[in-house]
Amino acid sequence: MNIYLPIEIKVRELEGKTLMALEAAERGHTVLLGGKEDTRTLAANGTLPPGIFHNKSITPSDKTISILDQLNENGHIVTCQDEESGLLDESFDEFANLRFSEESVSRTKRIFGWGPHDSQSLKRIYSDYKDHIVSTGSPRVDYWRSEFDKYYDLIVKGKLPEKKKPYILVSSNFGTILNENRFWDVIARSRKAGYFDRNPEWERHEYYNFAYQTKLAYEFVAMIRELSKAFPDYTILVRPHPTESVDGWKKLIGSYSNISVVREGAISGWIRNASVLVHNGCTTAIEAAAFNLSRIAYRPIPSEVEREIPNSVSYNAFSIEELKDIISKILNNKQIPNYDKAEEASKEVLASRFENLEGPLAAERIVDEWEEIGKGIDKYQLSNKELLDFSRISDDFLSEVKRNGKKFLKDNLFGKSKKSGSPLLKTKHKFPGLEEAELSELIDQLQVTLGRYKDVKTTKFGKRSFIVYKHGKTA
Repeated sequence: MNIYLPIEIKVRELEGKTLMALEAAERGHTVLLGGKEDTRTLAANGTLPPGIFHNKSITPSDKTISILDQLNENGHIVTCQDEESGLLDESFDEFANLRFSEESVSRTKRIFGWGPHDSQSLKRIYSDYKDHIVSTGSPRVDYWRSEFDKYYDLIVKGKLPEKKKPYILVSSNFGTILNENRFWDVIARSRKAGYFDRNPEWERHEYYNFAYQTKLAYEFVAMIRELSKAFPDYTILVRPHPTESVDGWKKLIGSYSNISVVREGAISGWIRNASVLVHNGCTTAIEAAAFNLSRIAYRPIPSEVEREIPNSVSYNAFSIEELKDIISKILNNKQIPNYDKAEEASKEVLASRFENLEGPLAAERIVDEWEEIGKGIDKYQLSNKELLDFSRISDDFLSEVKRNGKKFLKDNLFGKSKKSGSPLLKTKHKFPGLEEAELSELIDQLQVTLGRYKDVKTTKFGKRSFIVYKHGKTA
């Protein structure tokens, strides 16, 4: 069976999708992992043979519906797990209505939930397709488990300018004002994708959130500078959200000897090796709770648009003095205010929202589902001999795109249509590329950590992608 795994945001998705690729390849399946131009484009236009096509979301824009239709028409079986998760609010229903629809759900054979919280909401709202929705957990959460302790001993070494200093991790969630793209372009794209039609209040929310984040960003910049003075023996490590500008953060903060702005690698490694986490309404707080890392929600200007759940699993600080006091207590192993309340909330959130903290890995559960729904398309599986042939097809196709520009891609992928007027957003920062040495290092680390996947090999495919397969496997 062929399995296609496109990556949109590298620092967020690479680890989880590589784990899925290894799990599937170990069972004898052929996996194409990498850029959309090598996966979605070639699958939707019929260049690649039928297989499982796994989406990072199915937000029901006209473009997405068109792509889903083309994938189905070309014999692919479509599955999805929304990488945004939608787990930061008390109710999942608003996210379920914004990011899914009857149209998109009906075109998808499986939707993999992160846990009971999102899966139950989706099954209730899209009850006609409840059998399509399975609570498997996310492969990203697999890395939170104790089995991966050794994995994190192998990474995040030597990546800080001041290698010997421990660090206080400040996780940023300012994707509205520090986005690589301009606010009005993001709004225009959201309108085009139908967000404001599905929830008329969402446009207002975006403006109010922009105003709130602008004020809160100043408080965070001042806080980061203050922490650098208060804790000179620590590096203050600022971790931008994947959509944010690293350069923007550096310019806002200025030059300080013990402040670093780093987006290299997945966030999990940085959380595992931190001394304490500071955030406001960020998913990293939930991950830190799973790792038993002390986390503090810094809330100098509480607002109606703050994210409830991440703050509830954290110790809350409402002033810079309170924040410094809590950090000092944590670093000196002293009693933390409201410790019991935060820990009790953490247990409830982790149990209700993440299926795979125990039992089989999410990667294993998802591949189980693929094998169940993929019966009959295994006859199209690529053999080792065919891998290089398809690599050349990919190169030829992409060369044609390069020579003839966007018109060729548009006509081949979406059919001829009128100009949409939708702004072209910057995306290069999301997936700048994937080098062979980088993927090999990641796979080696997983092989050593889990003691598995020893027979799995990779072959370069196109410009930014790889075929992952079991050595010696033939179709």
